[in-house]
Amino acid sequence: MSYNNNNNSSNNNGSSARKFTIKPFRSYTQMDSHSAHATFSSLASAMDEINNRNASTLSFEELYRNAYNLVLHKHGGLLYEGVQDRLGVHLRRSGGRLVRLAREDSAASGVVSASSGSASAMLSSSSGGGRMTVGGRDQYGLLEELTHCWKEHRITMVMVRDIFMYMDRTYVPQHRKRPVYDLGLWLFRRVVWERSMDDDGAAEDNEAVNVGGLGWGEEGSAATAAAGGGERSAARGPIKSNENAQTLGTVASALLLQVIQQDRLDRLEDAPQRTALLKDLIHMLLELAHANAGQFNDSSSGGRGGSSSGNNGNNSNNNNTHGNTGAADNIPVYERDFEEAFLGESQDFYRMESTSRLSHAASTLGSSDDATNSANLQNDDGASKPAAKYSAMEYVHRARSRLDEEKTRASLLDLPAQTKSALLRIVETELIERHAKTLVEMEGSGFASILKVVASSPAVGSVAAASAGNRRGAAASAGMSGSGDTNGVVIDRDRIADLASVYELFSRVPSSVNHLRDALGERVRLDGRSLVRDQETGVAPPAAFVKGVLDMRERFAAVVGDAMRGEKKAQKRMREAFEDFLNADARAANCLAVYVDELLRAGLRGADERRVARELDRVIVIFRYLADKDVFEAYYKNHLAKRLLGNKSGSEEAERAMVSLLKAECGYQFTSKLEGMFNDMRISKETAEKYRAH
Repeated sequence: MSYNNNNNSSNNNGSSARKFTIKPFRSYTQMDSHSAHATFSSLASAMDEINNRNASTLSFEELYRNAYNLVLHKHGGLLYEGVQDRLGVHLRRSGGRLVRLAREDSAASGVVSASSGSASAMLSSSSGGGRMTVGGRDQYGLLEELTHCWKEHRITMVMVRDIFMYMDRTYVPQHRKRPVYDLGLWLFRRVVWERSMDDDGAAEDNEAVNVGGLGWGEEGSAATAAAGGGERSAARGPIKSNENAQTLGTVASALLLQVIQQDRLDRLEDAPQRTALLKDLIHMLLELAHANAGQFNDSSSGGRGGSSSGNNGNNSNNNNTHGNTGAADNIPVYERDFEEAFLGESQDFYRMESTSRLSHAASTLGSSDDATNSANLQNDDGASKPAAKYSAMEYVHRARSRLDEEKTRASLLDLPAQTKSALLRIVETELIERHAKTLVEMEGSGFASILKVVASSPAVGSVAAASAGNRRGAAASAGMSGSGDTNGVVIDRDRIADLASVYELFSRVPSSVNHLRDALGERVRLDGRSLVRDQETGVAPPAAFVKGVLDMRERFAAVVGDAMRGEKKAQKRMREAFEDFLNADARAANCLAVYVDELLRAGLRGADERRVARELDRVIVIFRYLADKDVFEAYYKNHLAKRLLGNKSGSEEAERAMVSLLKAECGYQFTSKLEGMFNDMRISKETAEKYRAH
């Protein structure tokens, strides 16, 4: 087809015309199977070079174009299956090498046989501490080699993903396949991590080398190549393991837990380097778990890539340690192979340790191995110490140290938030909640015993016999590090600090604080009833009884305010305890009225305004505890009348201040008669003055 162009502006001579010819479009040519296999053969070779770290010789643009053409010409299935097979071949080599490494170390000492064995049997802690060994040989090598293999595989998958990016965008979502990078992680789990310890891969190495050339260079369809691959996989003789067979993953997980155990016992050499190694492996498990998320169509590739499971279209019943593709792949590998065992062993460790700290009978609580571990627990200074009965305060300090250690370890290992919270909850349960009552009731050093020391003499006992100065002298002679306030009350601040340490530990488990509140309330009741008995028997007169209650209240207020951080529930428990023994009968109201009478007659004579206010405020605190306030009002009115008529009051300002405080507490009606008495005295005084003046 042609036409003449009459536009002569572009022609120098202006006379000749240019002829254009439009050629017909080329017909679309579908890439045949032979070409597709040849194209993938070059891609497979490139993957081998990448795996061998020879990527610098490759043209990634050309490789991307080849992968693009395969997908464009409807050979996406061939490409995807081929990529999976090549990755599987590489990973089987790595997995076999790791299995042989683990088995060689165990075979050196005969700990585990070639056909069977357990991870726990492969691990033994050297009696001298320091290095973790299998049969006396260093076993960090297996973890280090596994970490190296994982890092190399991730580098490989990043490059491979870039080559097959177009397949990821088109073929993969259309056919519900795993993206290439996730496929690599999934295969690493199936072929390396879940590899049976009975399968060292020695018989497959020579065959695996020829897989790429044998299938992809021949004539045939993608389905034929896939079937051939399946036959070769079956021909390699996958080992059918029972559910209890050990895998490389279970052995590595056991080693991980053993390193953490050594760290807890402070027997770990090169702790920062080992912690970094554990962190890398935990990140690996988390990434493998992430790769398994989602629903994918893996039915055509369940055991491909040389996995030890050996599943294919014709043999769907073969399984490895963790079962066939599908149900096993939906189990998060991190939770299954590490978190569950880690939390379980942490619980056992701290249960045994906490029990051994508080009891001599640690060996009866577990196996001989557990008893050995608990019998060699260490102090904070790192020295070995046999299991012995600790004091409550020693246990509290050790428990706080352990909690801080676990927080630090969880941060260094970069554990997920759910694992960290579960771990701390387990440690708190085993160290605090299970032994809370014991720590409170422990004879001589428990919370209740320390509380008794804080609240003991001189606030309880012969209150009437000791003056404030004598009480301070007795405290000093007993070696108490106390401080006396202006009311002459000695408070043992060292013991208050111990109580604060117990409360701080218990506050991590809120339900455990109830034991502290119960001990507080019981101590108040016991000391209060002791004061009541002294008053009944005449050992303590009424004023001394009230003085004892006031001093006792000062000490327990310091316990609640300083040691228990002013907790509202503790304040309520203390108030209820005071009310319990003060309202047993009307004695407290009478004694309080007598105490106020003595205070206003002579106790506050010459006192400044601040001291008057402080003393009256203390009285009002006890007055609030009284249920029979009317009884107090009756006694107080009689004493007030005697003071006013006999002119025995030390200070009229103090008298009026006391009535004002009572009025603020109970209202105008409660103090109307009292105020009337002051008015009567004022009128009487004025009348007498007028009479004398007249």
